[in-house]
Amino acid sequence: MGGSKRSLSATGGRCRLSGEPELAAKLAHCLSVDPDAKLPFTHGFHAYPARMHPETARRVIEAFPGGRVVDPFVGSGTTAVEAVRAGRPFTGFDISKVPLEIAWTRTRVGLPEQSRKVEGAAHRLSGRAFQEIENEFTMLPWTRKEYEWYDPHTLREIYVLKLLIDLEEPTLRRMLTVVLSSVLVKLSRQISDSDVKMDVHHRPRPRGAAFRWFADKSSDLTRGLLLLSSDLYKRKVQFLEPDLRREDARDAKLPPDGVDLVVTSPPYSGVYDYSRHQARRYPIFDEDPKFAEAHELGSRRDASLYRQDMETVLKNLLASLTPQGRIVMLIGDGQQLKADAFITETAAKLGAKVLAMASQSRKDWSGGPPKQEHLIAVGR
Repeated sequence: MGGSKRSLSATGGRCRLSGEPELAAKLAHCLSVDPDAKLPFTHGFHAYPARMHPETARRVIEAFPGGRVVDPFVGSGTTAVEAVRAGRPFTGFDISKVPLEIAWTRTRVGLPEQSRKVEGAAHRLSGRAFQEIENEFTMLPWTRKEYEWYDPHTLREIYVLKLLIDLEEPTLRRMLTVVLSSVLVKLSRQISDSDVKMDVHHRPRPRGAAFRWFADKSSDLTRGLLLLSSDLYKRKVQFLEPDLRREDARDAKLPPDGVDLVVTSPPYSGVYDYSRHQARRYPIFDEDPKFAEAHELGSRRDASLYRQDMETVLKNLLASLTPQGRIVMLIGDGQQLKADAFITETAAKLGAKVLAMASQSRKDWSGGPPKQEHLIAVGR
C-alpha cells in the first residue's frame, strides 16, 4: 500500500491569491493548516475520503460570522461539527444515509453519562459477541454478497455484532452502527476508503479483531463526544441540533429564512466514484445504494454532466443566500477541468461573482502532474 493517499494528508503549501486582497488573505489562512496536527473532538473518529480539513472548516466559519450555515455535500460532517462548535444553526444534505448517520453521530452533544453510554454498550456487546460467535446462525442475504470481501470468520463476527446492535434502543442502535461502520474497511479486503479494489496483499485479520476494534472505536467516539460537549459547555455555546437530510444538492429544499454561509467541498470532476466508497457500509445501514449512485455528481465513471450539474447546484444555493451571504467552497481540478476558471465563469453566468480565491498545489496520487485545489468565496 505504499504511496496510497492518507485521509487529510493533502493539505498545506504556498497559496496563490486572487481577488479582493483582504478576503484572499483570509482564505489563504483557512487553507494553511498543519496536515500532521492531531484531529480534535470527533473529527478523527471515522475515516472518510476527500473530506475538508476540520481546521479549514473552523476558520471559514469564524471568518464569515452570521447565522445559518449550509453544506450541500455534508459527507461525514466536518462542517456540521464546526457549525455546532460555533453555535450556529446548520443544514446539511447528502445522497446517502451512510454519511448522514456518521455526521449525526459525530454531533451528539450531551451530558457525560450520555456520551459514555455508547462506549459502555459497545464493550458489553463485544463481550457478549465473543460468547455468541459459536452459536448457529442463518446468515442474511447481504452477507453472501459481501463474502468475497472478508475472511469468513471476520464476516461472521461482523454479522454477530450487527445482530446484537439491532437489539438496542434506537439512539444507541444508530450510534453503534456507525461505530461498526468505522472499522469495516479495515476489516475487509478493500484497499482503503478511497480505493474500492481488492487488496492483493491482504492479510487475514486475527479472530476476534472485529469485536476488539469495535470496542476500541467506541472509546474513541466517546472521548471525542466528551471533548466536544465539554468544549461547548466551557465556552457557554448552546447546542443547536443540526438539520441533516438525504437530498440531492441540485434541488435540495434550502431554509426559507435564508442562508448566511455555505461551507462545502463538492465532488471534484471525474476524480472518485464517491457512492462506491460506501460499498462495504450500505448493508449494515440497510441502504439500497441505487439512490446514491443515480444522484451522484461528477463521478469518475461518468463526469459528462458535471458542468451542468454544478451550475444547477450553485443556482440553487445563490437563490437562498441572504444579501451578505457567501458561498465558500473547497474544490479541486478534475479531469480536463480547471476548477477555478469553471467556478468563475459559472458564477458570472448566474449573476454572481468570485470575490476572492486561494489556491494550493496538490499531488496527483495517480501519478500525474500536480493539480490545484482552490478555496473560493462567491457572492452576489
